Amino acid sequence: STKHSAEDDINPKPTKIAKTKQQEFDYFLSVFDQLKGEMISEIDTLQDISDAVKDDLKQYYDKCLQYTVPGGKMTRGLTVLKGCQLLLGELTDDMKFKASVLGWCIEWLQAMFLVADDVMDNSITRRGNPCWYRLPHVTVANAVNDALVLNTLIYKIVKRHFSNEKYYLEIHELLHDITFRTEMGQHLDTNSTPFDTPLDLSRFTKEKHKAIVLFKTAYYSFYLSVAFALILSNQNEAQLNEQARVVCMDLGEYFQVQDDYLDCYGDPEFIGKIGTDIEDAKCSWVVCEALERANEEQRRILQENYGKHDAEKVLKVKNVFKELDIEKSYHEYEEASKKRIDDRISKIQSVPLQKLLEFLLGKIYQRTK
Repeated sequence: STKHSAEDDINPKPTKIAKTKQQEFDYFLSVFDQLKGEMISEIDTLQDISDAVKDDLKQYYDKCLQYTVPGGKMTRGLTVLKGCQLLLGELTDDMKFKASVLGWCIEWLQAMFLVADDVMDNSITRRGNPCWYRLPHVTVANAVNDALVLNTLIYKIVKRHFSNEKYYLEIHELLHDITFRTEMGQHLDTNSTPFDTPLDLSRFTKEKHKAIVLFKTAYYSFYLSVAFALILSNQNEAQLNEQARVVCMDLGEYFQVQDDYLDCYGDPEFIGKIGTDIEDAKCSWVVCEALERANEEQRRILQENYGKHDAEKVLKVKNVFKELDIEKSYHEYEEASKKRIDDRISKIQSVPLQKLLEFLLGKIYQRTK
């Protein structure tokens, strides 16, 4: 038998931490199974259609939800649970369940965006599998509708589990607001290079990039998890919420700049995708930084070669990035961001909220994929 000492509790061994993490992960996934079952059973409430038709719908959407919602690291969803633990300490079973349900609402929202995004970008794979719309029984026609269904189900989940809570309307409104902001960010990103005009490098500015990043990424990937944890733990005072929002905007911007950098400099084998920001003429931090510092000749090379699906032209663009030492600029940006975020976190009155935001920063600082 293994000996257990009080010291083990004070300084848990890595294996013990890993075991607890795995248990939390398994619990979180078990809540998804329950929610999926509940949402599939919503089909049974539809009137005026036969059981056979209902069975077809249930079979299709059971596959759809299982394929599109769980997967990836699920950091957004798990952060609600982690946030409540940090803000409240030991959680009751009821609070643990509620935090997990709201965590899954964010993962459901993410699934909706990704299903739509993959169609928009004509992507091939997602999380190592073919994109949902590329499955033979799905296609673009179904995937567009499925994204709408995924969005609707979020509100059915919220109604089912929170309609009697005093914060029901607050959750409802917050989800609508964050979804709208993210959709506006998606539009800005898709149209950073208009479809009907030639490439215009003057459109690529840090100001434009920041607007895309904050709306497309920061609100739903960082702020929403923190806001949900504050609401659930009854600590959502206006000042705390605003301080958290500001830090989450910084985290989201830093996260997206990392993504832009890795798209150009990351190893495709390691990061799990082949970067195409240069070919797709994206308003990336890398090109914005290069344009701020390029001389006339370098600018001419970028103008002639950026946004072309041609390996030779991509190489010419990357050579300009190399001449300008964008890698060095990125590492300077990273350290300045970390310092600014640390500074903002230190000014927050609530120590548990500080810990939550430090946890999020720790998740992304110096990531390489």
